Amino acid sequence: MGATAVTSAGPDDAQAALDRVLTGPGAIWVVHGPPGSGRGTVLSGLAQRGRRSGAAVLSVPAGPEPETVLLRLTTQLVELITALDRPELVSMLSAVAWLRTRLESGSGAGPQTTAHDLVTVLATLAPRGRIVLQFDDFDLLPPGIATVLTLVAEGTRATGTVTVATVTGRDRREGPVGKLFSIADGTIGLRPLTVAETTALLPGWTTRAGRIASDPALVTAVRAALGPLFGNPGTVGATIAGLRATGRLSVIDEHVCLTGAGTPIVLPDGHAETLRLRRLGPRARRLAAIIAVLSEQAAPTLEKLPWLVSAAALAPSTAGQALDDLVRAGILRTGPDGAVEFVVPALADKLRLEHGARWRTVLHRRIVRERRPADPVEIAPHLAELPPSPPDPATAGLLLEAAASESTDLPAARRYRRAALRLLDPSDDRFPETLRALLADSLAAGGYGTLADDLATVVAPRLADAEPSARLSATVLLCWLGALAHEQRLAELDVVRPLAAEVARALDTARECRRLLDAVNRADRPVAAEAVRALARACGAEDDRLFAVGAGILLGSLPGDGGRPAEEWLASTEMPPHEDVAEAAEVLDTVSVLNVLLRGRYQPPSTGFSVDWHAVRQAYREGEWDTALSLARRLEGDRLWWDPPRRHRFASVFAAEICAQRGRPDRAADWLRRLPFRTSADAYAAWVRCRLHQSEGRHDEAVERGWRDYTDCRERGVRAGMERLLSRLLYGARRQGDTETVTRLLAELENLATRCPTASVQEAALVCGGLVRGDMESVRAGVKLARQSGDVFRIAEACTAFGEVSPVPAPSLLEAHRTLKRLDAVAELASVSALLDQHRIAFSPDRTDRTDRAALDPLERHIVGLIASGHTNRQIAAALQVSEKRIEARLTSLFERTGSHSRVELAAAWLQGRLGTAAVPAES
Repeated sequence: MGATAVTSAGPDDAQAALDRVLTGPGAIWVVHGPPGSGRGTVLSGLAQRGRRSGAAVLSVPAGPEPETVLLRLTTQLVELITALDRPELVSMLSAVAWLRTRLESGSGAGPQTTAHDLVTVLATLAPRGRIVLQFDDFDLLPPGIATVLTLVAEGTRATGTVTVATVTGRDRREGPVGKLFSIADGTIGLRPLTVAETTALLPGWTTRAGRIASDPALVTAVRAALGPLFGNPGTVGATIAGLRATGRLSVIDEHVCLTGAGTPIVLPDGHAETLRLRRLGPRARRLAAIIAVLSEQAAPTLEKLPWLVSAAALAPSTAGQALDDLVRAGILRTGPDGAVEFVVPALADKLRLEHGARWRTVLHRRIVRERRPADPVEIAPHLAELPPSPPDPATAGLLLEAAASESTDLPAARRYRRAALRLLDPSDDRFPETLRALLADSLAAGGYGTLADDLATVVAPRLADAEPSARLSATVLLCWLGALAHEQRLAELDVVRPLAAEVARALDTARECRRLLDAVNRADRPVAAEAVRALARACGAEDDRLFAVGAGILLGSLPGDGGRPAEEWLASTEMPPHEDVAEAAEVLDTVSVLNVLLRGRYQPPSTGFSVDWHAVRQAYREGEWDTALSLARRLEGDRLWWDPPRRHRFASVFAAEICAQRGRPDRAADWLRRLPFRTSADAYAAWVRCRLHQSEGRHDEAVERGWRDYTDCRERGVRAGMERLLSRLLYGARRQGDTETVTRLLAELENLATRCPTASVQEAALVCGGLVRGDMESVRAGVKLARQSGDVFRIAEACTAFGEVSPVPAPSLLEAHRTLKRLDAVAELASVSALLDQHRIAFSPDRTDRTDRAALDPLERHIVGLIASGHTNRQIAAALQVSEKRIEARLTSLFERTGSHSRVELAAAWLQGRLGTAAVPAES
């Protein structure tokens, strides 16, 4: 018979086809597709829509026990008959009970008789309402059962029953599957779901109502863990359910976020991948578990297969066959360099968790036993994974030899030296040298959080039994304090006090050590610098590079005047102030500060609290506001996972500002509520609150409350964000025509610029002062500072001010409008749009014309840049030392080639990058 075929169908296509089936006569449809194409999701959606339409849906998937499918079908028939509660159907209950007894006993009739009995029951029930039969994974059923269901589907079609079955492939045309295809009225060939389609389905799994968006970081993490299975809705849904059950999903800022980012995401129990691995037998499972454990550090290669086989207690031929089976089953794959890795990372993580720490220790110990004697580089990864043992100088020597090898990378060398420290007696001559090397490796690798943990758990207990040099102990103290300060873990300062007491005793510097700890606890950098200087003199470490790096990280991580460091460990006195360092220090962006102040001696971490906040700030400044919000949510979501819990106050403030600018006051207020009471971020918080009040039309309250917050912060010595608060208050008062308040705020801002002449304060004073006085050159200088800062929102604000005072406002206002439109900053965008309307400047971001194809020579680019800066033809001719007629001729040519009709349109095309690299305004 001619069957309808729907090919390469997505979820919407399949749903539309099956919806038509529900409203038509009885039919048989087969849904086929590769793993990950969402066959189960198609059936579950059909079941929901069928039940809403009043149909009785009998769903019997193959599941882990396919031999019980017929029993499960009879159970659902009993439930359906009972729910109908019709006296004439009592006989059907008896018939189903008799059939069930035969099935349970395994005796009685064959497939034909069983199918006949089922068809009789279903035909009797069909007049009472539409019945839908669903057989998921039909091709995984035993042949006898599949034959029965094929006969049932064919026999009940005439009674109006709809049967929908799914199969994993489309090429199997033999046996019952082939018979089902031959009698089907239609087939749907599914393609794997795209990332966008799977992402669109996530809200339905993350929350009950399915109306809360998923944070991009959650999508990225689940996608990385599941690999090719991310397109499988059933897998993704079960994985999300597992995350919900373990408390790892949390709603933050109206987004479902993943918490505990360092904890692996594993496949759900009973998943098809784990069942497939189980069917391959115990040898394949054992080999897969070994590869999962060994791939924690690096994927093992085929070259290591012989000794992996030995460790697994397998014969070489058996292991080779097991590896082939794993690759053929799609569980493992080999790369071009011979590396063996899991296709689905979440399966490897599941195997690691299932086998536990003890099994892994036994495995590493067995490999060490099998491989000794061997190349230290080859055996060190396994020695480093063994638990602590009594001093073992020989094993420590192997680890140190491997750490010194040129083929060992920095993180591995650090692991080997940490393991060696556990095995060395503190009296061993190699102990001090290894300890210094561990400190140097950790700092060079950016492992500040790990270094703090290692010093607390590995080094400190060993130092208590040793008598290291006072200089080494002081260096360890400085590196430890620096690591804690860098990761904002100064709440753990008490753990360091015993070592500080030991250093004080050895150097007779009790007063200096006490001052150092107290200053670090208070975040008082000048006093801490004096104590560090005294400690360096006492132990003779003035020229010790490692001591200097530790001191630099400590002092640079404490709040202070980041623009003018006087400490010799941070920067030499001839180093000019960096425009960004002062502001970065104020907002506790340790990574930005140390990148400048340690100039090549500092390695930023790849993970951790400080680098996460640095990423939030950088994304905000670069205009990647969606990324900044996602990163801020991750910081907040991981807050309780940190030990002790940590919240970054400035991350919450910047997230609140983004929400306020985007017209989401409820979300902004929620971020502000997360802030603790009275912090160094209070001026920034008042800056956001001012925007919220202005957006709600409460302008008088905005000025009154904002000024009160400013004076409170000034009295408490809060520095961060004061110029931003004053600028926003001034802009609001100016829009309301409150000249007296504008004058008072400008005087305060200029006074602040005198007291704290940092780049951000100078910028605010220049822009606001020029705006109030109509001084275009002052605003131009402020725009230049804003561009140097790299903060796109500040650039847009400065360009808006320049457009208000410039006789040629179009270029700057168009740039501001384009930037704010990209940021979706609707609050400021409304003001800029009003200015564009006031000056009758048209803006069409979707316009495409000949400017996209225009190629300008250097002279033409210079001319257009000067036009965008507001120069007249005469001024351009004087600047280029050519005649004014030549400039007019060039402009006529430019208008024709670019399709522009005016100087404003030509400048706008230049600013929007359609004529080359913009340089607007040239002196701004």
